[in-house]
Amino acid sequence: MRPRLSAIFCVALLGNVCMPAAAATFTAAANAISSNTAMRKTMDSYLQTTFKPGLPGAAVLVLRDGQPVFKKAYGKASLELNVAMQTDAVFHVASVSKQFTGAALLKLAEQGKLDVQAPVSQYLPDTPPAWAAMTLSHLASHTSGIPNLYGLPIMQPRLREDLAPAELFAIARELPLLAAPGSQFHYATINYTLLAMVISKVAGQPYEAYVDEQFIQPLGLKHTVFSIGNAVVPGLVTPYAAGPATAPYLSHHLGYGGGSYYSNASDIARWTLALQDGKVLSPASLALMNTPYKLTDGKQVHYGYGLRPHTLNKAAYIQSNGDIPGFHSETVYLPAKRVFVAVLHNGEGVARTGLQGMVKRLALIATGQAYQAPKAIAFDTAKLAAYVGLYQNGGETGKITLEKGKLYAAFSADSPAMPISALSATEFFYDDNPDFRLRFVLREGKAISAHWVEMDALNDEQDAVLLRVETLSKSR
Repeated sequence: MRPRLSAIFCVALLGNVCMPAAAATFTAAANAISSNTAMRKTMDSYLQTTFKPGLPGAAVLVLRDGQPVFKKAYGKASLELNVAMQTDAVFHVASVSKQFTGAALLKLAEQGKLDVQAPVSQYLPDTPPAWAAMTLSHLASHTSGIPNLYGLPIMQPRLREDLAPAELFAIARELPLLAAPGSQFHYATINYTLLAMVISKVAGQPYEAYVDEQFIQPLGLKHTVFSIGNAVVPGLVTPYAAGPATAPYLSHHLGYGGGSYYSNASDIARWTLALQDGKVLSPASLALMNTPYKLTDGKQVHYGYGLRPHTLNKAAYIQSNGDIPGFHSETVYLPAKRVFVAVLHNGEGVARTGLQGMVKRLALIATGQAYQAPKAIAFDTAKLAAYVGLYQNGGETGKITLEKGKLYAAFSADSPAMPISALSATEFFYDDNPDFRLRFVLREGKAISAHWVEMDALNDEQDAVLLRVETLSKSR
């Protein structure tokens, strides 16, 4: 009864003192609700400009302080069946799966079953002499020097084949290394296929069984399913190519260990929080996942063991992404604010560059920070034709087109054309991701080459300089 009497006394005699405190509390709560409402409205308005009704869509999830503050689905999960996208829809998350492999490797190291600094030859038989200095750590950081198999001409006729890991290993060991192990960063999914082979051997059970036993079951990741096999996956969306059209098929066996899981936004969030909160690995192991790997010359690459550590406004920013035809996944985590963002897309309506910019912008909105987009300069539209054309280097092809007085850029044959704006006569930025730039070399006022550059180093793969080989005279 005493608390009640005290409350009555306060109201009766000191109402003009006590009530302002209560009002302040109420006002703070109301402001927080208003702030969250405004934030969600900002996010939704931004996302609606990209994901249109009736087209392949996306599932978007944003957490702040570990709690959901935005969760929404856009577009269609299936065009054929006219099924709307759901927030718990399941996608092939491709290389987002690499963090399971990195964590499994480090878990086995914690259990004393392997040494990440040991040579690969200690665990895999018949490695070539050139691999003598190659360690498991080199595989995990993409510094092994092994080429990316799936971009090589010899592999193009075999991308639909269900090649076993041992067959992929046999192909890889016949290829010359691009660089000495540890000296350069060359992203290649085969690195993680080899790690999955090591995990299977050391754990004494299939790679996917170990991942399931150690992570998926204990954490209750009910929508995370190994993608190699004939399992029926509830909630799995349909992937689409540009058009939209049916996405080309690639064998899921190619991603064994490096891109072999279906999942949804909520499961990836649950996994990320458990991992980053220290519930999966020791602090020392987690640091290896969250820390840029150091090359032999002392330079750092923004890759750990399955994750891409960066900084955003001087704060840690942990990225993971996955891309196969028709499936594109981008996730980020800001440890200081426990902010997590996931955007999972089942089409090609947004280029890789656009999704990276999208999750970054959503993360900034969630933390209340302004996104500092560059300002385009006024540019004489009569001069834009000087950039239009096909740009090539080896097997890579870029395309610049002019449509209704606006330049559009497509990097690779299967990427959608994205609008670009000028910072200067030699540098343009993607409207959907201003951190992705195009730098031109001009001769007598006409472009002779173009270089696609990531400004904030969200990946360390420096795209080749493409030479202008053909002028496209017609604009639309």
